[in-house]
Amino acid sequence: MAGFLILMVMKLASLKAQDKQLQYNILRNGKVIGWTKLTKTTTDQKSKISLQSEVKARFIFLFVVSALEEAAFEKGVLVYSSQFRKTNSDVKENKTMKLTNHGYEMYKGKDTEQLQIPILRNHMLSLYFDEPTQCSRVYSDSFQRVLDIERLGKGGYKINLPDGNSSSYYYENGICTRVEINHRMYSAEMVLSK
Repeated sequence: MAGFLILMVMKLASLKAQDKQLQYNILRNGKVIGWTKLTKTTTDQKSKISLQSEVKARFIFLFVVSALEEAAFEKGVLVYSSQFRKTNSDVKENKTMKLTNHGYEMYKGKDTEQLQIPILRNHMLSLYFDEPTQCSRVYSDSFQRVLDIERLGKGGYKINLPDGNSSSYYYENGICTRVEINHRMYSAEMVLSK
């Protein structure tokens, strides 16, 4: 009887948690140079999105860029995010943001910065799992600000970045199937693996 109860509790717990995964190939000039994997876990009123990515590209020298990012929501409100990026063995970015009683605070090393931004409901990582049909702005950890989303039509949305670069997201059935990355120095594409 005890074994049956344990199985039932485990079954109920697995029904409450829902995981979705997306895997993308990163292409440059038609050649796969890396991958990105996203996982979204939802339980009750909470959800968490995690991103892992690796790119190997040669610009005279071989560069290996690794990234880990997370965004956590409670009742639809962004409460935590983190961003870690490394090029070869050099850490380029390592910061976290939390919603506190005083608003959002950014932690980078020993420094704490109070961010002057409103309560957030949309994060760049959310764009992979949810087509932004009902929102016109999204928060970017890279720039620590809210960015405008421009509708392109036919399931496309463009985000112009403050550094002059841009990313365009394309959707089928509400899921992002392709991202075009337009950088001043290069262009690349992320394509959903089938």
